[in-house]
Parts: sequence; structure tokens; C-alpha cells
Amino acid sequence: MPGGFRVCSVRTMRIRSTARSRLLVVAGALLTTIGLTAGSALPAVACPPPVTTYVALGDSYAAGQATDCTHTRSSYPRRLDALRSVRLVRDVACAGATTADVAGSQLWALNRGVRLVTVTVGANDLDVSGLAAICTTTPTSCDAAIAARQALLPALGLSLAHLYGRIAAKAPGAKILVTGYPALFDTGPLVAAQGALNQTISGAVAAVAAGGAHIRYVHVQFTGHTVDSAHPWFHLSGPNAFHPTPPGDRAFACALRAAL
Repeated sequence: MPGGFRVCSVRTMRIRSTARSRLLVVAGALLTTIGLTAGSALPAVACPPPVTTYVALGDSYAAGQATDCTHTRSSYPRRLDALRSVRLVRDVACAGATTADVAGSQLWALNRGVRLVTVTVGANDLDVSGLAAICTTTPTSCDAAIAARQALLPALGLSLAHLYGRIAAKAPGAKILVTGYPALFDTGPLVAAQGALNQTISGAVAAVAAGGAHIRYVHVQFTGHTVDSAHPWFHLSGPNAFHPTPPGDRAFACALRAAL
């Protein structure tokens, strides 16, 4: 009968539709399982770390030598540049640079794309190397020489804070790492004098950081390797006297790397 034929066709269509739906579900589950298995077998893709654009500012301790504006391969900026995540784009550190020199002739190297700035400056404002020479060769003049330099510390602190503020303004997206100076001697009058210099530097950093700048003081130690030790990390004579040797440069780089 025509009516019976139509009922049979509807049932057949329903059966086929149900079977097709079940087949699609099974196929989808199978593909999902295969995909998950295949995906889990693929090696993880390691994304390279972002590269930090870096500018180095400062004096001879940053340049790696004490005579001119060249930069030694052992200097701490070059050591930081060897890190995969850091790219030194400009190194304008210069031997003999004072705070005023950095402000006047090095800040051109900064721009809004810089993400890391290191600064080592302040010792030449007080002629610390000359002070060390006085205290080692004519100890009777040491106390007076120290007193004369200590009188300059308040003004130095203001100059440093002004400099750090200008750096932050020129490179607003950068982390600014400011180093102190490692102690030249383990004992003697210069220990307190150099400690006062580092306190002045760290105090200026703290003042600028309180204003919102991304700046940090980095303490550098040559523990067991001062001038009066058996294995100093300072040159003891020649044009680089009282400046770090390559192991000393490495100590600077390690301290800065830990602060990154």
C-alpha cells in the first residue's frame, strides 16, 4: 500500500540518520584522540627570551680601563652583552668621567626604546684614586684629604639625583641599575670614606626611586680581594692602579646580572 510504503521510508530514514549521527560522533572522538596523541608527541617549542636593549654610562670602572674612552673586552658592559637576553646598543662610558660629564656628554645615547641602563659614576667627583694614592704614600695627609672630600658629599648627592632623574626621563621604559664602588681596602681610614661615597650614591638612587623611577642600587663587593689582600681584584700599579682587573670586572657583571 502507498501508505505502508511511506511509513517504511520514514523509519528507514530515521534509522539511517541515527546511524550517521553515531558514526560522526565516533569519528569525531577518534580524530580528537588522534589529535591529542599526535600533539603530545610533538616537541615543545621554546620561545627565545625577549632581548633587552642596553646602554652603558659611566666612568673608568664601566669602561674597563683608566686612560681614555675605549672599552676593554673584560669590562662589565661587554660581559652583560654576552648574555643571550641582553644587547648592548651603546657603550659611552669614559675614563675620568664625572657626574657632570655623564650628564653633559653621555645622555645622548638614551632613547625611549632602551630597556636597561647601567651607571657607575661619582668617584671622580671626589678623586677617589688620588685619595687612595695619598693615603698609601703619605699617610699623614690621609685624614685631611678624606675630610676635604667628605665635605663634597652633599653636593654630589644632589648632582647624582639630578642625573638619575634625567636618565629616567630620557629612557622611561628602562630599568636603571646604579653601581657603587667595591672597597679598595679591608681596613684603614679609606673604608669609612668609601662607604660614605656608596651611601651617597644609594641615597640618591632611593630619592629618585621614591618619585616613581625604575631605578635600583647595586652593591658590588670584592670580599677577600681588596688591595691589601693576598689576591686583589685591583691593579696595584700602572695607569690602571686602583681599578678592577678582569676578575673584578666579572664581579661587577655578576652583581648586575643578579639584579636584572
